[in-house]
Amino acid sequence: MATVVLLGLLFLPFLLIGGGAAIFWRSRRRQLLRWTGISYLLTAVVILFGVGPYFSAWWLVHQTGTRTQDRHLKDTPASYGLTYEEIVFETRDSVRLSGWFIPPTNRNAVLLCTHGLFRNRVEMLPIAMAACKAGYGALLYDSRSHGSSGKAKVSFGYFERNDVLAGIQYIRRRYQDASEQPRIALMGISMGAVTTLAAAAESKNYSALILDSPFSSLRETVADHTWLFFKMPRYTFASLFLFWFEQLTGFNSDLLDSHSALQRAAPVPLLVIGSEGDRRIPAGIARSLYEESRAPLKKLKMFGKEVPHGAAIRMYPGEYSAILLDFLEAALGPAPVTAATL
Repeated sequence: MATVVLLGLLFLPFLLIGGGAAIFWRSRRRQLLRWTGISYLLTAVVILFGVGPYFSAWWLVHQTGTRTQDRHLKDTPASYGLTYEEIVFETRDSVRLSGWFIPPTNRNAVLLCTHGLFRNRVEMLPIAMAACKAGYGALLYDSRSHGSSGKAKVSFGYFERNDVLAGIQYIRRRYQDASEQPRIALMGISMGAVTTLAAAAESKNYSALILDSPFSSLRETVADHTWLFFKMPRYTFASLFLFWFEQLTGFNSDLLDSHSALQRAAPVPLLVIGSEGDRRIPAGIARSLYEESRAPLKKLKMFGKEVPHGAAIRMYPGEYSAILLDFLEAALGPAPVTAATL
């Protein structure tokens, strides 16, 4: 639809100029209309397959941030009755990230939460708060160029993996003098899941992985979204977009591949979540990652056709929270028995 509207708007000046000239210059009407049509087609091709891919890549790399409706969200952990700290930490490529930290209570484990593209840390609040009320700690942060965090190139997960690695480092440094370091469970939704997996491929300092609606690879998801949103040829526009994207970011887009990252990640307990109603990320991707995992403990939860991309926690908060807590207990162990629980 967006492509049709663009082509329609582009046609208007050619119609007005060419059509007007043909009305007043009747002796050359056919020639004028022919050249108007040729000029329009050439201009459309240049815009759709020249300017379009470059501008799309440039905008996503340099202008992407939290969408307007999410910027107006004011919820914090205090909205759920929990005490938290405002924190700032820095990545290895010098990006300052803003976040919230809720210390663990009766579970020596922290859930590190990474939101999706165009969102912010508030997206992860319902998930993290369910874990915190069960005694786990949580670190929620705004990814680079999102929310209150520092500006940097957006890469759909490649550079963002440094954000997750910085979160891991923050937790480990915070508890460096503790007799026992808290175990870390990494969790992400959509691009955040891919980011989490890319970071997991470079670190061993985590004990569980939770991936909600990850895409398969950057190349594949660009092709899918090109058709889904613009009804453009999947591989013509996508290939040109990725060419400019690689020039602007300076990395090979084939490096961002969830299947490859999973094989390089530690074989820790894994929970994969997807939905049959996800038009953006095919349901088969969640199943494939689950089947490919080498983890001795792994679980797959597929929500139904009524659940769109990344919406399971919003639509089924009770069921989602129960699945998460059951997995965390199986992966990290039960809460310690104390006098209060006897």
